[in-house]
Amino acid sequence: MKTLLVGINAKYIHTNLAIRNIAAYLNDENIIIYEATINDRLDGILEDIMSYNADIIGFSCYLWNIEEVQYLAENIKKIKPETQIVLGGPEVSYEAEDLLKVKPQIDYVILGEGEERFGKLLKVFSGKMALEELDGIAYRSDGSVIVNPPKGYVYLNRIPFSYSGEDLEHKLVYYETSRGCYFRCAFCLSSLETDVRFADMEKVRQDFLRFAQMGVKVVKLVDRSFNCNLPRALELLEVIRELPGSTVFHCEINPELVNEDFIKALEGLEDRLQFEVGIQSTNTKTLREISRTPDVKRALEGIELLKTTGIKLHVDLIAGLPHEDLESFGHSFDDVYSLYPEEIQLGFLKLLKGTRLRKDAHKYGIVYRSKPPYEILYNKDISYRELCILSGIARLLDKYYNTGRFRHSLNYLCSKFQRPFDLYLSFYTFCKKRGLFKLRHSLTTQYDILFDFVQSLDVDKDLFGDILKFDFMLTSSKAALPDFIKPIETKEFVNAAKEYVYNEKWLEANLPQALGLSSRNLHNQISYGLFKYDVPHGTERKEKGIVFLQKEGESYYAEFSL
Repeated sequence: MKTLLVGINAKYIHTNLAIRNIAAYLNDENIIIYEATINDRLDGILEDIMSYNADIIGFSCYLWNIEEVQYLAENIKKIKPETQIVLGGPEVSYEAEDLLKVKPQIDYVILGEGEERFGKLLKVFSGKMALEELDGIAYRSDGSVIVNPPKGYVYLNRIPFSYSGEDLEHKLVYYETSRGCYFRCAFCLSSLETDVRFADMEKVRQDFLRFAQMGVKVVKLVDRSFNCNLPRALELLEVIRELPGSTVFHCEINPELVNEDFIKALEGLEDRLQFEVGIQSTNTKTLREISRTPDVKRALEGIELLKTTGIKLHVDLIAGLPHEDLESFGHSFDDVYSLYPEEIQLGFLKLLKGTRLRKDAHKYGIVYRSKPPYEILYNKDISYRELCILSGIARLLDKYYNTGRFRHSLNYLCSKFQRPFDLYLSFYTFCKKRGLFKLRHSLTTQYDILFDFVQSLDVDKDLFGDILKFDFMLTSSKAALPDFIKPIETKEFVNAAKEYVYNEKWLEANLPQALGLSSRNLHNQISYGLFKYDVPHGTERKEKGIVFLQKEGESYYAEFSL
């Protein structure tokens, strides 16, 4: 029997680990993998799937693709009714009975881990096993839905390397060194897996080495907490340190567990790691309610320690959690923002199937959208309108803070408000009144919008214009200037600046990154700015020139006196 495993990913660069694991685990030449994205034309995906003429089609189901999967399954059944449709994944594992009652096109649902269970189901299809013997599966029998709960777990060492023979140079690769989670967060599906299991370190070492040899740029570890077992985390760090190449590993970190030993082990790994830190809230009442550790001080100290390492930090906040109103969330926002991580993600509570918060939604007055991703509309602590405000602030964070292009400008503006949240609330109000959220903006327009916003504030507009100009020239190379920048650089100034740039001794002392560049590259990669203030160091009025260099995705600058 020909079997097709289908992954419909959120983006082209993503890889579906689940279907690869099943295929590698079963090692059956009749099993084929097919991947597409939610951005592909659905009928094109349908045509591709049908071209395989598979007898059994298994779909990997998540929040972002379940509606597409249901559409495809329905039409596959219309075209070839005898096809067996099997669904698996987190989006279908916890309410399988309800799904099978309303979706006749779905034949089977795998609950939980799929490697062994899907293999046993194939044995059922070939007559080698009785369906009743399977655990972790839901199906119909005599007009009723039968749900056999899952029993036991897969031994991770038995899952072979899942990416053999693939070109992964331009892909984001997902990998797991463990399954399960020690923590019991009420909003998270991982809290339902009570047993934490680890792959042997030698297997992980060999798999990591293969990624490095394949030229993989980024490996995203799906382990729920990289540092939940400190001795193992330290061992993993040494494995990464010894790898050839430049593969970067993206890991989820619990900040409360960060200590000096962990920080010391990170020395020299700033270019090989990215950390995602889920703090979610700093409201202790909220944290207790969602079964998180309420030691806010320790969590924030952990993030501060991580900042000292130079490793890129991405910190998560969740709006809409129990006992957190707009004012309270603003304080959580301030606590995180004041640490200045590289990125802050302001997300919104999603009521995932199977989670405690979904089951107890009525307790907190939570009303959520009926379609995936089941995002909150409001609860008894925060209104729909207030969540809309936070959604706008989240967009401003992404466009202004997370890009890193406005760092000095935002730091200056924060100093003019009592708290960071007040700045973003004021900026949101400005953009909302002018209908700016309804429009798409070019990069240069974003600078103009921020400059226009500042005109209504009690700040030194001339000084801020210089700071914003510095941010633009530092990160945007020779892009077209925003409207707010009125060029004051004369031909004489540029000629004077070039005398520095084409002086090798000056470059060596002030801008060594430009050494060795040809005259042509210097011309293409360097720009010159004249400033009236001592930016970015202070607010003193001091005329000076600055040379900006963009090289290999990085920005550099050097100052010179006039």
